[in-house]
Amino acid sequence: MQQKSQKKAALLDNEKPAAVVAPITTGCTVKTSNYEWDQSDKFVKIYITLTAVHQVPTENVQVHFTERSFDLLIVSYIIFL
Repeated sequence: MQQKSQKKAALLDNEKPAAVVAPITTGCTVKTSNYEWDQSDKFVKIYITLTAVHQVPTENVQVHFTERSFDLLIVSYIIFL
């Protein structure tokens, strides 16, 4: 009985762990010309319409502003048409 336990333990030690699949890190960058804006003396509002963007978690939306431009990045934004 003890030999069976040892053989079983040896087999478990020799088993290879399951392969680890790396997350998908590829994506695409899309420049859009479909936007609107509204401005006042103090503010500028930018309106960009994206299908089903309300389903994207807030933490997946990133915006980087400069003095004269901005970059909008939406991570894991997938549209099924």
